[in-house]
Amino acid sequence: MDDIELIAADTPLLHAELAALAHVIWHQHYTPIIGEDQVRYMLDGGYNEAVLAEQQAAGTCFTLARRDDRFIAFAAVSPDPAEPSTAWLDKLYVLLEARNLGVGRRLVARAADQAAAAGADTLRLRVNRHNADSITAYQRLGFVVEYEDIKDIGQGYVMDDYVMAAPVATLQR
Repeated sequence: MDDIELIAADTPLLHAELAALAHVIWHQHYTPIIGEDQVRYMLDGGYNEAVLAEQQAAGTCFTLARRDDRFIAFAAVSPDPAEPSTAWLDKLYVLLEARNLGVGRRLVARAADQAAAAGADTLRLRVNRHNADSITAYQRLGFVVEYEDIKDIGQGYVMDDYVMAAPVATLQR
């Protein structure tokens, strides 16, 4: 785990790296859960350099994880404008071959630090209700399910999620 480096993804070049990584991970992990068409739709709408730059300008902090000169995971944490005591772990994705290395735990700890720096004491996330492995991983980190949320995202697609939360202080290292 010491050979994993966390890097702020705060430039157009790093946004491009993040977007490319997202395309690989989403096809690996989400196609069996939500299908190829919805994966493509969500990637097209949320993982291009312009959208990532827009999110960063609105306060989102992106972090890339690198191991052996290869990006293997990423996370994003965003403030909640309606609830300043809350931040959202908007993204946490790890390449299939990089799972179980502790990189997810490190990215969550970094997200908790970023949330605390923004004044939040709660970190929330959305996770697909059919994504059992991720739900289990989040529960091991200390997140608990708060409620179910089904959200129409257009083109006939929905996000069928649990909203989970954990106190920021319990997630920090």
